Amino acid sequence: MTSRPPPYTPTDTDILAFLAGQPDKLATLLAAHPEFVALCLAAAGTAKTGSEKHASDTKKAGDNILNLNPALAARARAEARKISDRHQSMIHLAAENMRGWTRLHHATLALLAETNLAGLKQAITDEFPRIFDLDSAALIMTDDGQQADAALYFTRCEAADIASALNKGNLYLGPPNEAANRLLARPADSIAAIRLPDRLPDPVSSYVLILGGKTADSFGPDLGSDLLVLLAEMVGVALAARLDLGVAADD
Repeated sequence: MTSRPPPYTPTDTDILAFLAGQPDKLATLLAAHPEFVALCLAAAGTAKTGSEKHASDTKKAGDNILNLNPALAARARAEARKISDRHQSMIHLAAENMRGWTRLHHATLALLAETNLAGLKQAITDEFPRIFDLDSAALIMTDDGQQADAALYFTRCEAADIASALNKGNLYLGPPNEAANRLLARPADSIAAIRLPDRLPDPVSSYVLILGGKTADSFGPDLGSDLLVLLAEMVGVALAARLDLGVAADD
């Protein structure tokens, strides 16, 4: 009668090689039996025998269980801080937008309150700096020799200087160049220069609104321009009305 070989008992190396070679099965095992880690940690402790081992089994199991609560709590706090910072940023942005619209509303009322070119010039040079917290504000016209009435109130400049101040565009935000500083009553650390909308009748569309900031950070390329463009449009409509020019309504 042929004798059967004794059953094979895997060694520690065999078990380790099997677990290392079966990551998917190991993950399934840990998911289905989370106590497996505690058992492994308990087995890694100093071996005891008899009543001593029996008495310490419960304590050892408890001591070797991984406590993830501090890590989870820290992660939750970090996520809460991120959400709070995001909400604060949104609240700040909403407040800034509301402040901008309120200032635009006040500026529009100041323009509407004036009935002639002298009053319009005063609204821009005196009221705009107060409303928008500026160092200065001015409306610049092209020196074409054909606007005698407006030339009594607004600064006249060469078309080339105006184009240079705008950096050859229709809107410029940032530090002024020499041409831009020549357009202002006094140099500014930063400016917003906006050409009045070209959809307005001549000569209004050739005018430029220039706002001088109090600091170098007052105006910059990353600043939103929507409110500034609307302000220039309001100035253009008011100027056209004071020059007694027809302004077509939007379709």
